[in-house]
Amino acid sequence: MRVLFSSMRMTGHIRPLLPYAHALLDRGHEVLFAAPQDAGAVIRDAGLDHAVFGHPGDKQLGQVSRHFASMSADEVIKTAVCKIFADLNARAALPGLRSTIQTWKPDLIVRESMEFGAAVAAAEAGISTARVASINTQGEARVVALATTPLDAIRQEAGLEPDEGAALRAEPAFTFFPPSLDGHTLASGLRPPSRVRLARERLDPEQSPPPWAVDDGWPLVFITFGTLAAGSESNHGLFRAALEAAGALPVRALFSTGRAMDMAALGAVPQNVTVTSWVNQGDVFPRAEVLVCHGGAGTVLAGLNHGVPMVITPISADQPDNARLVEATGAGIALFKPDATSLLAAVERALVDPAIRAAAGRIAEEMATMPSMDDAVSKIERLSAG
Repeated sequence: MRVLFSSMRMTGHIRPLLPYAHALLDRGHEVLFAAPQDAGAVIRDAGLDHAVFGHPGDKQLGQVSRHFASMSADEVIKTAVCKIFADLNARAALPGLRSTIQTWKPDLIVRESMEFGAAVAAAEAGISTARVASINTQGEARVVALATTPLDAIRQEAGLEPDEGAALRAEPAFTFFPPSLDGHTLASGLRPPSRVRLARERLDPEQSPPPWAVDDGWPLVFITFGTLAAGSESNHGLFRAALEAAGALPVRALFSTGRAMDMAALGAVPQNVTVTSWVNQGDVFPRAEVLVCHGGAGTVLAGLNHGVPMVITPISADQPDNARLVEATGAGIALFKPDATSLLAAVERALVDPAIRAAAGRIAEEMATMPSMDDAVSKIERLSAG
């Protein structure tokens, strides 16, 4: 079987697809990963072949995103879906996807749920699709509703009948979100997703720990605001507040800033904080006592998969929803207007409050009972066969 994966260029959207691609390869299937040129390094590092498709370019996207600062969170999501994901990105992706489908001839396409070009290209070619959710089911339902009108316009231009989102709602879906964090509502008619268990990283006892992991009796606090936040100066105040809070606590802190960060903009770094542009989170979560993060789905799920209490300071997109969901379970604290003082107090509480740690542990146990990747891949194989 040949399976074509398709994703937008952001690392947080690519990574959820990788376990499925590797599992299919392990079963002897052929896999190709389609994404914009900028995603090449992440895809190649994952050991996968990359089929490039187009991207509208930062200048064109910037004409839309420059207005985000004056919009409400709801308006940002609506604009991003309607004007970027389901319009500009999808239109730019279509020529490359069509070419790849024609030459490589996949039996099935598995798309990241915000990459809509593949939904149109697959419909043109009569190929079945499935999607891997990058946000929870409640968010997915909203995105599908918002994407319907711009996608129907593209479908008509491609000679397809508009379907008012019927294909998207009926599309088989897979998610790493456990029920307690899903915030699901299926009133929209969205097909219920198949839940999949995240692999839990385990430390290799024979491997020397990195310098930041040397046990000195102090708890390890992991700080990350994702791979994109550092690129905006508007977020640098949050970065410096996190540094100040960590420096005032009796902890060891590891701060992964993202590669776009100008380290000079951080100012003085406290002695108990190690700052790095990137770190393998699989090395961190088994050791971390508290996670301070932006609320990105991948980071939240990876942390809770290890039962790590968290402090979430959402920045954009689905992050406020994730922050509220985590706080509602008791597994973390949501801070919507953080400063150094409130961050310090929240981290301090997350370190010592047994109720928060117990709630995070319950979610880890819940995630451990979800179906395995083998189960998910078996379902994907049946989609192709059917």
